[in-house]
Amino acid sequence: MGSIKLPKAMNYLVIPDGIGADSNGEPISEPSFVFKQVLDYLVKVANPKDTIFIAPANNFGGNEYEHELAYRYLIENISTEPPNIQYPVMATSNNLRLGACKYIDTAGNALFLRDYLENSLHGLSFDLVCSKIHSYRAEYCFKKLSYKINRVHRVDYEILSEKIVTRLWYYKYKPIHIMYEVLAFIRDGATIPFRLYSHQKRSKSLLSKEA
Repeated sequence: MGSIKLPKAMNYLVIPDGIGADSNGEPISEPSFVFKQVLDYLVKVANPKDTIFIAPANNFGGNEYEHELAYRYLIENISTEPPNIQYPVMATSNNLRLGACKYIDTAGNALFLRDYLENSLHGLSFDLVCSKIHSYRAEYCFKKLSYKINRVHRVDYEILSEKIVTRLWYYKYKPIHIMYEVLAFIRDGATIPFRLYSHQKRSKSLLSKEA
């Protein structure tokens, strides 16, 4: 009899896609309808031996961050033994600067996760998981910032009646979202090298003050 081929352990890299909102557009304690569909996809494909890295992101003025809500959603919806799920903890001294940011965009997701991974980044490769429209820019930003991406899981999603935080209103309208991504892609292409330099400089300054 031939040997049974076990599935290879994967490193999944999840890019946040917003938080749900109440009727006034204020954040509630659950991922957005888009992000939930991305996470539902991950629930189906991830195995217990895999590792899921959730990129740090925003709270949109609420009490919980996108990556914290994603972690809880995955734990609550994975029926088998959960994979190893990691994300930067906001309260640690090395990431206090994370909470001071007004808004963390896609390049910021990559920059702050670099801080968390530190030297281990260069020994890791990832499958990137993201909503389809957002995924092209996410792939570009993470590759430009030295992440080795093996595959991109571009998760298509339905527009649902659920509310999303006001800042991400365009997620409800795919043509507008596509236009936003094109413009943001141009911006990121022009600014990522400078942002990496300024981020590293600021990080060194903050760490020296914490020491």
